[in-house]
Formats: sequence, structure tokens, C-alpha cells
Amino acid sequence: MTGMLKEKIDQQISKQIDQILKESGDLFQKGDLRESLKVAEKAWDLIPNPKNKWDYYPQSLSSGFVEDYTELRDVDAARKWIDATYEMYDDPSHSSHYVLMLEGSSLYRLDLKDEAYGVFEKIYTLFGREGFKGEQLQYLEFYLKERANRG
Repeated sequence: MTGMLKEKIDQQISKQIDQILKESGDLFQKGDLRESLKVAEKAWDLIPNPKNKWDYYPQSLSSGFVEDYTELRDVDAARKWIDATYEMYDDPSHSSHYVLMLEGSSLYRLDLKDEAYGVFEKIYTLFGREGFKGEQLQYLEFYLKERANRG
């Protein structure tokens, strides 16, 4: 991540995005995740290009899409949004703890355990045991057990 502050999206566009996201949230509350995502992607489309120039919405939406598509078990969409999240967090080297953990936990939950192992290995290399806290401890246990199995 760069230390530079990102620009705020124009207030008119922000208001439109917020309205769309409220509609998306209402659909989500009713249990219609797929329709909620369709609506939320309209909010994404309102973010001016290059999207990674802006603060908040690109990061929040892209990472939320990873979680939601993981929940729907849509591997291709989850991968697309993982890549987008790295881009929105200005992390071409894939060293942001937050995005790495998002990727690793999503791959794990999608039963792509071999790929998840690789991501957890990177987290462990970069951050050690400190990279796994709270509910993330399950991923440390998985990683260490798998590492021992692999010799």
C-alpha cells in the first residue's frame, strides 16, 4: 500500500452509490444475495476509472464482493474480485495482510485448500504467527498441520 491518501469520490456520485448500496443491503437483508450483488455491481460501475484512485468505495465493494461470491461458492467471481481487491488496495506485490487473509480464507472456504495453503504460507512468512489472530487461528492450525504433512 502506498502512503498516499486517495481522493474522495464526488459527492453527487457518492450519494448515488449510497442509494444503490442501500437497495442492495435491503435485498441482502431479505436473503437474496444474488440480486443484492447484481445491484451492488451497479454501484461499482458508478465509480469513475481508474477505480483504484478513489478512497473507500473501491476497497469496500471489491472486498465485500469477495466475501459474497465466496458465500455463493462462485469460484471464478471470487477470484476476479480477489484480483480487483489487490488492485484497489494498491498492492501489486500481494503483501497486504488484510487482502492476503481475505484471499486465503476465501480460497479455504471454497475448498481450494492447496491454493489457500500457498497464501497462508506467504502470510506466515511475512507476519509469522502474529498474522493469524482470533478467528484466523483456524488457518494457522491448518497451515502448520499441512506444512508438517508436506515435510
